[in-house]
Amino acid sequence: MFIRLVALLLLMLLPSAGLIAQKKVKQPPKQLSPEELAKMSKGKMRPPTGANFYIEAIGESRSQYTLLLTDADNRSVAGTFLLSQVSLFHALVVAAREFADTNESVGTVSKPETTRFKDKGEPSFTVDVQKTATHSHFYVSMSSLNGKITVDAGALKRGAKDHDDILFLKILSRLQTVVGESQTPK
Repeated sequence: MFIRLVALLLLMLLPSAGLIAQKKVKQPPKQLSPEELAKMSKGKMRPPTGANFYIEAIGESRSQYTLLLTDADNRSVAGTFLLSQVSLFHALVVAAREFADTNESVGTVSKPETTRFKDKGEPSFTVDVQKTATHSHFYVSMSSLNGKITVDAGALKRGAKDHDDILFLKILSRLQTVVGESQTPK
């Protein structure tokens, strides 16, 4: 009788043990519609896209800076530079901007004339100005231990009072701010 009771209990437990041992099959996630994806991503931060420039001081001494230059295809190069290197980059950008407004070394639309602004002692930065009869087009290159990148920084129409909001002018503005802050006594 005791053996029958144990056998009966075992028979009752066997099916439940089989259920415990079974793996639960996970259903594949439901494909979301574009409307559902848009609703889910609404209000969330997205990484910046397109050509961009970023500069930030490292520490409070403001003697070193991190620079990030990104092109239209979201390729980027970052580097750490001393204030003296940033000041030199600023000088190259200022010289290129002043040159862009002149009628010196002007080419044609089919054959533009390109002038390079670079310091022999500092290979990290290069600014090229490509000039046609009416426009000056800027290309900014930066190299660091992380690589090298050349970015189309936009074009300006010479003589125009209103300039488009182009990357080159943003770079110039940010560098002026950094160099200006470094010259301000603390």
